[in-house]
Parts: sequence; C-alpha cells; structure tokens
Amino acid sequence: MEATSAGTSLAIVDRRGSVTKADMRDQPRISALERVWVFWRDDNGQIREMRSLIRNVSGGGALVLSYRPLPVGTFIRIRATNLHFLAGCGRVRHCRRWGLVYLIGMKFDSEVAARFA
Repeated sequence: MEATSAGTSLAIVDRRGSVTKADMRDQPRISALERVWVFWRDDNGQIREMRSLIRNVSGGGALVLSYRPLPVGTFIRIRATNLHFLAGCGRVRHCRRWGLVYLIGMKFDSEVAARFA
C-alpha cells in the first residue's frame, strides 16, 4: 500500500491500484441515526418537505435516508428534530436506491466548522 495525495485529500492505494471513496474523503464521517426534516422546491416551485433519517454526517456533508428520490443538484435544507445544532443547507451530490429507501448524499454550502467560527 502507498499513500498518494490529490488536492487536499489523502488516498490509500492497494496493490491493485484501487482507491475506495471512504479513503478519499477530506473529513471523517460520524455515524448517526437521527430524524430530520428535508425541505426543497419541486419542479413547480412549491416548497416540499419530508421526514427522513440522517445515516452519517461530516463537516462538509451528510448521508440522508429517504423514502423518495431527489434529483442531483437539488438545493435542500435539513433540520434535525431533536438535535437543533444539526441543520444546514446544500445540494444533492448523489441519490441511489438502497432496498426500499434512497440514499441521498448532500454537500453542505458551508462547512460545519465555518458556521461556529
């Protein structure tokens, strides 16, 4: 194994030359299972909302479990129901089906640490 640097991220490359996404992340992910509200505008400009779950969170983004898909690039806002500091807005980076739910990866507009500086 060897470490390579690309931009600000450090990736671990194995003998086959493959790199996993987890190895390329700039910030560590923290596992979570918290209920959140997700807000977005639909194609008609109407504000929509749904209850979802946060699966993990980092300073730069979060993984949301949802019962409906959202298009990549959609501007969304999340707000936790119990952890009031867990809130933010950003864009959908990816959305894929996982069993009966969708995994929505979002990237925050500003990093969490920058909000408290």
